[in-house]
Amino acid sequence: MERKLPSKFGTYFEPFLGGGAVMFHMLSKNPNLKCHVSDLNSDLILAYIAIRDKVDELIESLENHSKKYQKNSNHYFYDIRESEPTSQIEKVSRFIFLNKTCFNGLYRVNSKGKFNVPLGRYTNPNIVNKENLLAVSKILQSADIEFFCRDFEAILHDSKKGDFIYFDPPYQPVSKTANFTSYTHRDFTENDLERLADVANQLDSKGCYVMLSNSNSKTVKKSFSSGWEIKEIIANRAINSNSQKRTGHKEIIIKNY
Repeated sequence: MERKLPSKFGTYFEPFLGGGAVMFHMLSKNPNLKCHVSDLNSDLILAYIAIRDKVDELIESLENHSKKYQKNSNHYFYDIRESEPTSQIEKVSRFIFLNKTCFNGLYRVNSKGKFNVPLGRYTNPNIVNKENLLAVSKILQSADIEFFCRDFEAILHDSKKGDFIYFDPPYQPVSKTANFTSYTHRDFTENDLERLADVANQLDSKGCYVMLSNSNSKTVKKSFSSGWEIKEIIANRAINSNSQKRTGHKEIIIKNY
C-alpha cells in the first residue's frame, strides 16, 4: 500500500471509511496527519466516536453481551438483532456484538435499514477485544480526525489542492451472482458510480491526489477510462461462503498521480 500513496499531501479524506485500514496505516506512519473521514453508515461512524470518547463504557457493555451470549448463543443473538437500543453505548455495543457473531462478520441491512445477517458458526467469538479497542481509542484520541456521516459528494466542498482522497466504495459486481448489496439501506448503483467518477474528475481538476479501489469490472474501467492510471492487483476477499474462493481475485487501483 505504501508505494501506492502520494509521497506528500495535505489533508487525508476517506468518504467510504469502513474498517479504516488505510487511515490507520497512514496514522501509524504520521500520527499528526489531518484526516476528514466519513461514511453513510451512521452506526459505523457512531462506533468510531464511542471508541474514541467512551471506550471503557463500551468494553463494559460488550463484556455483558459476551456473558449472555455464552449462556444461549442462538437465542441471545436473535434477541439482540431485533433490539433497537437508544443510548450511544448500547447502539455501538450492539453493532460490534453483531459484527463479531454474525455469519462471516458481514454487515448487511435490508431496504428498511434492518440488520438481517444470520448467526455465524463460531465456537468462541472474540466479542470483547479489549486490547485492540484500547489501542484504537488511543490512536483516535491523539490524531487530528474529524468524523462525518454523509454522502461522498460532500467532499467537494472541503477539499483543496494538494489534499489526498481515497475512495473505497461498495464494489461493483463482476458477475450476476456477485451483487449482494447492501452496507447501508440503499444500494450503491451504477448511477452512484457515475457520480463518483464525476466527483473524482472534479477533484482531479482541483489539483487533488485521488486514488480509488474497486473490483476488476468493465463498468468501473469504462467510468475511469480517460486520463486515469488503472492497475490490476491480486487481492484476497474477506467474505465468501467458500473460504477457498477468497484468494486470487483481481481488483483494480485507479490513480491520477
